[in-house]
Amino acid sequence: MSQNKKPLLIGITGNIGSGKSAFCNFLAANGLKVISADVVANQHLEDPEIKEALIKRYSTAILSPSNEDNGKGIINRKILADVVFSSEQETQYLNSLIHPLVLQDFQRIVEQSNEEALCFEVPLLFEANLQDCFDYIILISASLETRLMRLEKRGEDRTKAQQRMLHQMPDTEKRFMVDLVIENDGDLLSLQKSAVSFIEKIPYLLHKKVRPFM
Repeated sequence: MSQNKKPLLIGITGNIGSGKSAFCNFLAANGLKVISADVVANQHLEDPEIKEALIKRYSTAILSPSNEDNGKGIINRKILADVVFSSEQETQYLNSLIHPLVLQDFQRIVEQSNEEALCFEVPLLFEANLQDCFDYIILISASLETRLMRLEKRGEDRTKAQQRMLHQMPDTEKRFMVDLVIENDGDLLSLQKSAVSFIEKIPYLLHKKVRPFM
């Protein structure tokens, strides 16, 4: 695909509990193509070579029984997250396995797309040094207390959530590196209005000379 015909690439990021997924859901409901890095990454957890590497490192304790997997079990994402995100070293290990595969998928999607715009939900956009891969970047931001309250409502442990936050760059740094900051300490209706407002801007956004994902 030539540079001038490629889709407009929109990166959407935000720390855990910020509401970036809800924002992306509003975009998708309005007809935009949204690709979630987490969804793509989770799909690769069952790749045979990835699964084998994770079991070798963490044992079969990270598996959940599954009738669909001939009794061998599938990766339990919650157990894996508890193990990995409590350690910087283990977080880096998991990322080293999964991130290259996610980036390959991203690049393939871009090259095969006929969309005018593609939206990528990438929690670790800056942490993975992907800022030069997008024409336009949005940060969904919310206060620490708001994010923790949302996570607790979802049944997540507050202490574990705080541990995961340690692996994410704070909004105070990110907000100076994005094109748009959406403050999301309010309700879903307010976030929906922000999504609609952004959608109206898309035809006027300009392409940049972006770096390929791979």
